[in-house]
Amino acid sequence: MTRTPVVSCLRTLREMRGGLVDRVEGSVDLVLETLVSREVFTRDDREEVLCERGPRGRVRKVLDILDCKGEEAAGTFLLAVSHLSDVSTEVSVQSIVPTHNAEYSSVMQKHKAVLRRRSDSILFCNTRHGEQVPFPQHYVNLLVVKGHHSLELKKHEVLTFGQRRVALQGKALEKRLIKPAQLFANTNNAGSRPPKRVLVTGVAGIGKTVLVQKILYDFGSDVEHVQFDFILQLTFRDLNLISKPVSFRDLVLRKNSHLSKCVDAILANESKLLIVLDGFDEFKHYKSTADVDVFVTEPGEEGEVTEVISSLIQGELLPEASVLLTSRPMAVSHVPVASVNCFAVITGFSSAEIRDFFERYFQQEPLAQQMFEKVAANEIMLTLCYIPAFCHIVCSILKDSDGLARESPKTMTDIYTQYLVALLRSHTHGRVDDASERQRLREIVLKLANLAYEKLMAHETLFYSSDMEAVQLPDSTMVSAFLDKTSVQEPGFTEDVFSFTHLTVQEFFAALHCAVAGEVASPDVENNSSSRRQEDEVTAGHLDLFDRFLSGLLSERNQRLLSRSVGLDPSATRAEVYREGLLKSLQALCESGGPILTQLHCLFEQQDNSLLLDFHPSTLRVNVSDVSLSPMDYAVVKHFLRQTAGTISELDLTGSSITAAGLTVLQPHLNRCRSLWLGENTLDMEVIHVIAQVLQSSDTLTYLGLGWSDIGDEEVLVLADAIKCRQSLREIWMEGNRISYEGLLSLSALTPSPLQTVVAIWNEVSEEEESLLNGASLDSQCVTVSFTDDLIWKAWCQWVLKRCQGNSTKKLMGILHKVCRSSERRQDVPWTRSFYGELLELIRSRIAECDEEDEDVRMRLEKFASIVAS
Repeated sequence: MTRTPVVSCLRTLREMRGGLVDRVEGSVDLVLETLVSREVFTRDDREEVLCERGPRGRVRKVLDILDCKGEEAAGTFLLAVSHLSDVSTEVSVQSIVPTHNAEYSSVMQKHKAVLRRRSDSILFCNTRHGEQVPFPQHYVNLLVVKGHHSLELKKHEVLTFGQRRVALQGKALEKRLIKPAQLFANTNNAGSRPPKRVLVTGVAGIGKTVLVQKILYDFGSDVEHVQFDFILQLTFRDLNLISKPVSFRDLVLRKNSHLSKCVDAILANESKLLIVLDGFDEFKHYKSTADVDVFVTEPGEEGEVTEVISSLIQGELLPEASVLLTSRPMAVSHVPVASVNCFAVITGFSSAEIRDFFERYFQQEPLAQQMFEKVAANEIMLTLCYIPAFCHIVCSILKDSDGLARESPKTMTDIYTQYLVALLRSHTHGRVDDASERQRLREIVLKLANLAYEKLMAHETLFYSSDMEAVQLPDSTMVSAFLDKTSVQEPGFTEDVFSFTHLTVQEFFAALHCAVAGEVASPDVENNSSSRRQEDEVTAGHLDLFDRFLSGLLSERNQRLLSRSVGLDPSATRAEVYREGLLKSLQALCESGGPILTQLHCLFEQQDNSLLLDFHPSTLRVNVSDVSLSPMDYAVVKHFLRQTAGTISELDLTGSSITAAGLTVLQPHLNRCRSLWLGENTLDMEVIHVIAQVLQSSDTLTYLGLGWSDIGDEEVLVLADAIKCRQSLREIWMEGNRISYEGLLSLSALTPSPLQTVVAIWNEVSEEEESLLNGASLDSQCVTVSFTDDLIWKAWCQWVLKRCQGNSTKKLMGILHKVCRSSERRQDVPWTRSFYGELLELIRSRIAECDEEDEDVRMRLEKFASIVAS
């Protein structure tokens, strides 16, 4: 087929930008009105242009906006310019306005119709077999935040992002919050090109695939993305089934045979093409994508599927085409990000959108309001409803169980157990009392649980027909309640690809397998010691929810519900052994001061106040440091402290991203603390006032740590006034802050009594001011602003080394950045030589653990090693 040559209008605008400003400035108002009348510009666009100073500025703004609107808009502008009597463009407008033959246009419209049909319904977690809901009826706009935001992968990704989303939603500037249609818009400096490669990340169930569906639906409906002629979607689930060399052209036609007549013209006009690659984390070859060194450069050229996809992402294939890639955070480190022009994070629902989702789901506003109020009263459910898939799970519970059963769920396990029971009742129409029906249900649930456990331990979320056959799972409506199925048409056969409706559903079933049929291991000290640090940091923490579900399923109340409703009877002996192990682990960690958050969550899932009756640790040390705490984390720490009595020897909240709200939740128990460590958090004045309230009311608080917390003289003054009230504080550590000599003077009346030790190294105190301390009313024997050979520093050294050894390499580098300030080191002090020697050994051991994929980490560690060794 002979193709009509097409010259890009956008490229013409960019190349002629300077000349167009000169030629159009005298007629910019006329051109602007033409663009508005032809619906190329909106009224808001016009107002934005008119706000610019002078006609030349207005022309530049018109060109900036056109750069975001695509080829068709640019062509309309050039036609309008051609009709101006005083303008003579250097390029014939007729030669640059895209002209397509009738066949091309016909295929374009047919493709849009196909996309509209494919994306006009949402299959909502298969609550009832085959239930479909019209897309416009239930789609709620997701909050997309532009920018690259990495996740701390030390915790489960869903739990981690529950905390991160609050910061992203709360602090993001309005100009960074975008709609899906703006992903390929030019929001940067004037004259720059719109992004060509966009990476969208989001945790499981947050709505990445729904976002893709929204893009396809809007394009097919001629609502958005009109700058493109074609949008082509490829899913990595489909790509997993390709085992032989293939060309990109063939990949397109596998699911889009209706494009066969014009596929070459479509791919040749690449600037008008958007390619969507959905689910990079599901690609079985994702770890090798960034390492490809053999590229495919032509659409018809065959290569391994990894080579084709990598060539597309890196711009070696179809460089002028736009590419949208979606992925969970756990796989982002394997994306060749150097080729990505724009990063976006889906942060899920805001509180208003959760309410909107309820209104759309229940259809009746009074009922939706009633159900939303039930959820709003449950902190755990409301916190996780930012995930659309989880929001739907909660709505399913409310809809299919006439509210929240006899007892409102208090834990994650309660929620998912009621979800399981609600769906089983829905699919059996209430016939769960029949003995044969109960036995059939039990067998199906156990087979699902077995499959979930095997795949979770293998870090797999996708499985195929062969996996289903291996565990003898029938293809029934019951199974489809918990599994999503995608049928992939391959040459000569059809392959079914399965996944649980949400990652957390798989984790729940996996825990159910262990509770009913498998071996149960208690969350002991060894499994949570620093030895676990050596596991792959990308997957570290991926069993956090599994551990919580297991504990909750072994609780008495959920055992009763499962036995009564499904006929599942977890072993009473197994449950008792688990609880004894949990109690033993809690006691050991409280005495050693080891990380305890996982055990506290498992205790919370039990909801058994009698469990701690035999809990008598010799000392009560609660360490929840180096983890960004979420509202759920605060709740479980409070739950534990409320059930304990006596003095809390130590509460370590170092590096926990503590907030005033979080500290206020714990405040009733802070008066019992002897040592309270709050360092490595950004402590604003609101947090300082909470700490001051504790100092004013506690006779127990003796040691307070505020190192590297970004406090200054104003904050120290507030603390000084508070310390005067009870006169109980003996030591305060404030290293690495913004405190000046004047700030330290505010503590003068408190030394040497009650304050016996004030540590203020690495602050804003000069050597001259340091010498003035001796003559000031401040007791210089109590205040330390530089290193000495006191015993206090040996203890500090041991504390830092212990934190370095027990943390991830990423966290280690953060600590090294603080302690490796070469200008502050004193090699003439004996303890520093010993300290930096041990630190050097630790750094070298981490360097030895680095593999080829960790080259950047290795280089940074080697830099730290050279500083320490000097």
